[in-house]
Amino acid sequence: MTFLIWRLHRAHAIVSAIVIAAVTALIVLSGIAIADSYHHAVMNCSVSHAGCGDISGIVFGSNGVFTSLVQDLAMAAPLVLGILWGAPLVAGQFEAGTEDFEWTQGVTRRRWVLANLGWALLAAAVWGGALAALFTWWRGPANAVDGPVKFIYFDIQGAAPIAYTVFAMALGIAAGALFRRVVPAIMTTLVVFPAVRIVTALYFRPLFAVSQNVAPLPGAGYPPLSWGLFADVLSSKTEHVTYLPASRFWLVQGVESGIFLVLALALAIFTYWSVTTRDA
Repeated sequence: MTFLIWRLHRAHAIVSAIVIAAVTALIVLSGIAIADSYHHAVMNCSVSHAGCGDISGIVFGSNGVFTSLVQDLAMAAPLVLGILWGAPLVAGQFEAGTEDFEWTQGVTRRRWVLANLGWALLAAAVWGGALAALFTWWRGPANAVDGPVKFIYFDIQGAAPIAYTVFAMALGIAAGALFRRVVPAIMTTLVVFPAVRIVTALYFRPLFAVSQNVAPLPGAGYPPLSWGLFADVLSSKTEHVTYLPASRFWLVQGVESGIFLVLALALAIFTYWSVTTRDA
């Protein structure tokens, strides 16, 4: 059965490996350039004591195109895998009718769905882990300047990308098991995955925020390396700010990753139920 799964999905695996290799080359090239700019900026700041407040502009000003491109790739990577591999995984076999042939050759529905799910979710975890490691390394200098908890920065490093990718894969497979057609499965993944990500980021992460009163108001702002969420003026000289501190990065990463992995498990259970109990 394992060999059969490999034959059915080796094209996806090969394409995924090529994509990771290409993304790795881009990340390494831009990461080296950013790290070099960062170290030079820090050294110049230490020697001359000038320009220390504009390290971010010095580091990323000359690497803006690479930075934007890598961030976009990081945000899109889980969704791309869910659409191109997850959605057609089961739906494509139902459309082609290959599942009937396999089920009549001594492969039970239970074994068929578990093998497909197991290898696909493992591949998603490996894909997500490889990209997460690359993006986390790439964000090193930027984290030193801006912190790791800001909206887009949080989503592309640490453990969260692994959970996002597994969830995207499970979502695509579950949509395929539900509709048994590739196009509806792709459209469902394309809509549901970003929606869940956005809702989680905007309404769940703020639950871990910290509030404090800052005075005087002019120039106070948020604490360094934090993600500012809200600010209310309490008086003419005092501001009440709500922020997510860098110290809570791994706590929020762990909880959010757990949420997406639980959702992925629920989708996998739905897929198993749909395939083993519904008529073909």
